[in-house]
Amino acid sequence: MIQPGQQIENYRIDDVIGEGGMGTIYRATDVNLMRPVAVKVMHQELAEDVTFQSRFLQEARAAARLDHPSIVRIYHFGRESGLLYIVMELIDGLSLGAYLRQLARLNQVVRLEETLSLVAQAADALGYAHRQGVIHRDVKPDNILVKRLDRTDRPGDPPLRAMVTDFGLAKLLEADQDTQTGLLMGTLPYMSPEQVLDLPLDGRSDIYSLGVVLYQLATGKLPLDIRSPEGAIQAHQYEEIITPREMHAGVPLGVEAIILRALNRRPENRYQTAEELAADLRRTAATLGNQEARAFAEDSDSTIVSMVTEFPTPARRLEWDMRPRELSDEGGCRVLLQNNASTHQTVTLAVETPRGGLYVDAAQKQISLVPGQQGVVDFYLQPMKRPFIGRRREWPFVIRVMPLSSPGSASEMTGQVNVRPQIPLWLGLLILALMVVLCAMTVWVLTSVSLLEGILALFGL
Repeated sequence: MIQPGQQIENYRIDDVIGEGGMGTIYRATDVNLMRPVAVKVMHQELAEDVTFQSRFLQEARAAARLDHPSIVRIYHFGRESGLLYIVMELIDGLSLGAYLRQLARLNQVVRLEETLSLVAQAADALGYAHRQGVIHRDVKPDNILVKRLDRTDRPGDPPLRAMVTDFGLAKLLEADQDTQTGLLMGTLPYMSPEQVLDLPLDGRSDIYSLGVVLYQLATGKLPLDIRSPEGAIQAHQYEEIITPREMHAGVPLGVEAIILRALNRRPENRYQTAEELAADLRRTAATLGNQEARAFAEDSDSTIVSMVTEFPTPARRLEWDMRPRELSDEGGCRVLLQNNASTHQTVTLAVETPRGGLYVDAAQKQISLVPGQQGVVDFYLQPMKRPFIGRRREWPFVIRVMPLSSPGSASEMTGQVNVRPQIPLWLGLLILALMVVLCAMTVWVLTSVSLLEGILALFGL
């Protein structure tokens, strides 16, 4: 991983902000223009693979052709010292994925007006890309950023803009259709039926994926429970989607109709262009009455919040806990971490033993977490030697948690290993007491025998 302060050509790396399927995304500064940018660097283990190189460069070339207010712009791409990288517009905002994860934790749902506006903007972006011959192939909440605006393009719209990013799985429509045969790209719950079945794709596949995003924003749930490629095939062939109003009775009929049309299994029965979807969303939003908006809020089991004013900014911090804090003799100690920050976090964990006496399998470990992700780090501790006899010994240990982005904010968690001797003190005392009793009985017996012999000799017996 590239460290803060390092430089790639004219771009100084400042911090890690995310992970993609092919690379790590850094916050950086263009030292020539002195402007903030995002730099996506291809994973080192993939950089030498010709196929992955081709896909990475394809992403850059395809995305660089796109110039739209709701698409993250590409400034530059290149190679340096074995690294492949893309320089992109830096968006100061969270992804819809980060919002959804926080909403789920807080049992909240975004206002319907904001949902319809954001999805319409994303549809605008996809429609433009499709006209340029580019399919996204991985439309999902994590690839849609939310940017706050000082003013809106359309009167009455919320001051938010959806920004579609990461065309890393994009494929030019005019490219050879055989080059990617058998390669399953995308994120399973958001993939269209034809994408799961590895059939030829067009822009209608992206429309399906955006329909899943709209369903999730409106109901807080996914339309299908998909957890594996095999499960995806079964679900798309045999399972029926639970309608949005079954999930959330307050979803207006017009919104439900839009979602179900976008999620139709057959591409010919969906919206044929993303522009059609965007137009329907805006038309429905314009006719949305106060009564329907109220019904959406009242019929929800969740609290309705606004991304503009009411929605809380996710905590820019990590949370962690250690279990267990006391170990008997030896065992595993697990640290549970939750990234509640709005950016990617890399954390170093180190075990210290102030009094020594403990062996640690690996005294230092590192973990990287994207926003909203949970992770675990396990340590195994055991005493270097066990006392032969005596009382129980307590060997303390300290686990230091050090976020790479802010080394000065390191925290400590303490625990101890309770080491029992091979022979407990009570057992040692019992053995000693038994030995004393045995010795006393032996002396008594020997003394008694000598006394008896003396008496017998006295009487001539």
